[in-house]
Formats: sequence, C-alpha cells, structure tokens
Amino acid sequence: MSIGIYCRISKHKEEGRDVSISVQKEQGVEFAKSMKQDYKVFIDEGISGASDDLSKRPAFTKLLSGIQDEEINIVYCYDQSRIERNNTIWNLFVSIITEKGCKFYPGGRYLDLDIPENQFFSGMISLANALYAAKTGIKVKETIYKNAKKGKSHGLVAYGYKKGADGYFELHEDEAKIVERIFNLSLAGNGTYTIAKILNAEGIPTKFNQFKGKIKRVDKYTKKITTYEKKKVRWRGNVIHDIIKNPVYKGQRKWGNEYFAVPAIIDENLWVKVNKNLEKNKKKAGKRAEYHYLLNGIFFCGHCGSKVIGKKRLKGNDNAYKCQGKFQHKLQCESRGLSLPKIEAFIIRHLLRSHNLKSFLENVGEEDNGIDELTEKLHKTQNELKKNLLTEQKIYDRLIDPYFEDDPILKERLKEIKEQIRIQNETIDILENKVIARKSGSRNERLNNKIKDADLSAGFDKIKEIIHSIIKELTLEHHYDENHKGFYTLKIMYHGFEEYDLFQTDWKAFKWKGRTITKQNKGKNKNELKFDGRSGTVTIIDSEDMFYFD
Repeated sequence: MSIGIYCRISKHKEEGRDVSISVQKEQGVEFAKSMKQDYKVFIDEGISGASDDLSKRPAFTKLLSGIQDEEINIVYCYDQSRIERNNTIWNLFVSIITEKGCKFYPGGRYLDLDIPENQFFSGMISLANALYAAKTGIKVKETIYKNAKKGKSHGLVAYGYKKGADGYFELHEDEAKIVERIFNLSLAGNGTYTIAKILNAEGIPTKFNQFKGKIKRVDKYTKKITTYEKKKVRWRGNVIHDIIKNPVYKGQRKWGNEYFAVPAIIDENLWVKVNKNLEKNKKKAGKRAEYHYLLNGIFFCGHCGSKVIGKKRLKGNDNAYKCQGKFQHKLQCESRGLSLPKIEAFIIRHLLRSHNLKSFLENVGEEDNGIDELTEKLHKTQNELKKNLLTEQKIYDRLIDPYFEDDPILKERLKEIKEQIRIQNETIDILENKVIARKSGSRNERLNNKIKDADLSAGFDKIKEIIHSIIKELTLEHHYDENHKGFYTLKIMYHGFEEYDLFQTDWKAFKWKGRTITKQNKGKNKNELKFDGRSGTVTIIDSEDMFYFD
C-alpha cells in the first residue's frame, strides 16, 4: 500500500493562477515522508480538470486504477481543484475512494468523505470549481481574441515571423527574405515543387528545422505512421503553396472568421498577382522525374528489416527494388536488388489473375464475425490516439518555450505519451486488419471481391490500393546455394490471415515456385519450405500443394 500523490496543472498556466507541478509534487513528497509511507506520483501536465472524459487525464485514470486495485490507500493533492473542476468526476472519485476505504488528504489535511456533511460541502466546492473552470475558459477565449485583435501572436507564428517581447508579431528578417523570394519565384513562373527544390538545393532551413522532436505522416495506402525528425524536414511543394495562399503575408491574419492587421512581408498587389498566377504555374511545372512504385510501404528486407523501396532512374539502368538500409543507412546487409518490373508483374499475376490465391482462400477456415465489437474497439482506440497526438504536440510546443525547455516533468510526460502512442498504433493496425478481414461477411468473400473487382486498365492508384488492401507485408531475402548461384525468397503475408505464401526464384526472376504455409501443413514435413535468412536455410520441395508461375 502506498500514498498516491496527484499533481495537475491546467493548460492555462500562463495566467499565473495554477500552482506549479514542482511545488505540488514537493509538498506531496513531504506529506508522504511525514506519514512514513511509500508513495507514487501521478502527474497530468497541461491538462484541464473541467472535462469528464477520463481518457484526457491518463495519470488520474492510473490513480483511480491504483485505488480500485487497493494499491493506493491514501490520496494526497494540493487542493480539491487538482482532482477536478467537474462535478461528475468528483462524484466518481468519492464513490471509488469510499468503496475501497481510501483516505483523502487535500492540502495534507484529512477529509473523511464517509461523513455526509463532508460529502455535501465538498460537493459544493466541486460545483464552485466547475463554475470557475467554465468562467476561466470564457476569459481565456476572450483574452486570445483580444490579443489577436491587437496583433499579438498565440502559439506558433507563421514562417517569416517571430513573437516579439510583448507577444506582438514581428518580422523574422532572414525568413522574411525567403518569403519574398518564394513570391518572386512564383511570379516568374516557377511551380511550387520547383521552388521547394531550389530552396532544398541551397540548404535553406524550414520552419521545423529549429525545433526538436518529430512529426508524423500517414501512408495513403497502408495507413502506417512514419516519424521524421523535425530538424531534417525539407521544403515541400504543398508547404510553398500554403505560404503563397496565406493572407498573413500581405498583413492580414485570419482568426476565426475575422482578419486582423499584422506587419506585412509582401505588398498586397504582389500577393494578389502571385495568387492569380498560381494556377498557371502548375501547367509550367514540367515533367517531374518521378516513378510510381507499386509496393513501397509494404516491402521489407528479410536481412536487416529496413524498407525495400523502388529505385528507377529515367537515365541509366537502375530499375529495381532495393534495401533502403543498405544504401541510405550503410548497413552491412546481404540483400540484393530485385528487378522492379519483374516483381511487380509477378505480384499482379499472383493476386489479380491467378486462381491459386482463390483456391487457397477457399481452403482457409472462416472466423466468427464479431465486427461490431471490433469496430467499436477500433474507433475507441483511434480516438484515444488522436487525443494523445494532440497532447504530444502540445508538449512539443511547450518545450519550444525557453521557460519550459528543460522541464523534467514535461519530458517524462512526453515519454509516457509516446509509449501510449506506440501501443495504440500497434493496436489499431491489428484491429484494422481484423475489421477489414470480416467486413464483407468473411475473409474469403472480401479478398475474392477485391480480386474480382480489379481492373488492370483502371490505372496505378487503383491497382496499388487493391494490392495494399490484400497484402499486409512482403519480405525479401537473397541467398547463394551450394553452386554459388543466387536466388531470392519472397514471403507474402495477408491482412486477416495467419497463413502466408513463400516463393522462390533465381536471379532472373522469370520463374517462381511457392507454397502456402498454413496451420495444417506447418511443421509436418522436415524438408518443407523454410524461411530463415539469418541461418541461410531456405528449402523448397515439390509437393502437391506447390504452385508455379512462368
């Protein structure tokens, strides 16, 4: 049993009305020492107590769980308002601690909530806290609006600006020059992607480069989240486009449905000319040296685990899928590139034109549907993830402030949030696969419908969408046999299936032979196909359930 020290500070600390986390924690620890008991500290940093959504207060939720599990027998907080500014939450808290016999010490003074009079007066305090929170929220919105009207900034300012001494918008001289250049380049007929390419080639830093931390991007097809370090973020065409369209650069900052004056970087006439000319520049962008890769995002190296990505140069013979880790990260990887058109053609034949996959699907047992329960769980996890991502961004924004950049509590809170995000992403991936697998009534029906509906004349995006909706992951390994002849082994895993396909081909990649590994045939034959690149053991034997592609 131990003391639960709960600390919370609202997101409106800048008003100076909240006691700092460090003070709350320090007094809580002193109280625990005076009681000669072990303690656990629960911290909700930058979180309002006005909401009745517990998912927004992870530390408080852990505290309640500790009380329910009878690990916490005493709760300390600086005052009752740390626990809540919402009467519903207060009633829940009182219900749990009285049921479990947990004692409550607001400010270090025991408050016996088994006494009806104490419950009544604390309930009145709770209502007063809720009223205070509501009025504070209104005041904060009014303050932000008034500041915007005066030309003061709130949060991060646009590229080209900085926050002045009193919070007013001020020009960032170096960035403002880049903004002027962007507008002039656009007026001269350069497209947004061309401008981004120019700035990247010259090493011009982006807005993000001055910040610590990471940003996330979601893959259009796989929905997987990839993180990038902010200091390595490069200029992109869509960023240039947004800068050109933003009226703040002509001195009009939009806040809600109103515009307020700020220092202008671009003359209004130039801003209007560039925006009118923006659509014309799209036609002058020229042919981009770009190739669409069918398998990017789901293709991985079996040797080092890095992504396998398409590499095609319009000039030269480089036209293959290659291990990203080997070439970009200089890893000691045994991988070898595989012809891009050959592997893509094979995957299309295998999934979209072959009856083998359909035959395989027909022999795989169905699962109980349970889609409603899965969908509900998925939506709940997705909502929790969104909230955590917002919290994570708020913490990053707070750490940018020099006053908080070395705050150990904020950094610890960030670690907790990042771990929660990691777990939620993994959970969402699993749940999405299960929902997809059952959404059409059965896994077989879903995949057969995907194959049946595929139209090879529909274009790249449609084909890629279908393939990514069927294939969960491809893993490629390259080996040499006893005659020192090279061969590849390809593992194909599908959404919603434990079963997977294994294929083998020589370095020419014209002929493929493979076998489906199911629960039924796995491990029955010692000489069956094995996929173990690290030991170098890859064996395929001919059997009745083998299938071939020429």
